[in-house]
Amino acid sequence: MIAPLDPAIVAWVSAHVIPYEAELRLRLRRLCNSDAEVDDLVQDVYFRILNMASVQHVLEPRAFLMQIAKNILVDRFRRDAIVHIEAVASLEQLDVADPGPSPERVALARAELKWVLGLVANLPERCRRVFSARKIDGLSQQETAQRLEISENVVEKEMMRGLKLVAEMVARVGVEGGAAAGQAGQPRRAARKHNV
Repeated sequence: MIAPLDPAIVAWVSAHVIPYEAELRLRLRRLCNSDAEVDDLVQDVYFRILNMASVQHVLEPRAFLMQIAKNILVDRFRRDAIVHIEAVASLEQLDVADPGPSPERVALARAELKWVLGLVANLPERCRRVFSARKIDGLSQQETAQRLEISENVVEKEMMRGLKLVAEMVARVGVEGGAAAGQAGQPRRAARKHNV
């Protein structure tokens, strides 16, 4: 007895897989001996996806679809007594480049974020609160004034002050030096100027 299909997975396949079927068929035609073999492989791909317990883990449906097809072909090659070397080499046609950032870029972005947050943390208290509300939380000038119970004029002045202090800290340390150095590049608290 065949288990009923999960309607959520059927809907997901309709929305996220079917749009790439033509591309899949085109790639498979280069790997298969006939259109009937392509049809058979596409049917196997749909069968595997539709019988999955969940598809919530799939972030890139196109790459996932191509990988399923590649896995099915590899399984077939393992079953066959004789495998043509050209067929194995052609499996690369089903590879899809990962659109996400490289691990190095992710690490650099995290270091830059940590450094920027360090700059903001070194601002004077009210300036830091205004700067964080406006630039990190994305609040408007009016929303910031209401949240912090200060006037919009004070919000504007503190933002200008914060931007100036951050610019001074960046000029002192440098963007590349500060972000790349991580902890060692943490800016020092800006010196307060006193009007005499």
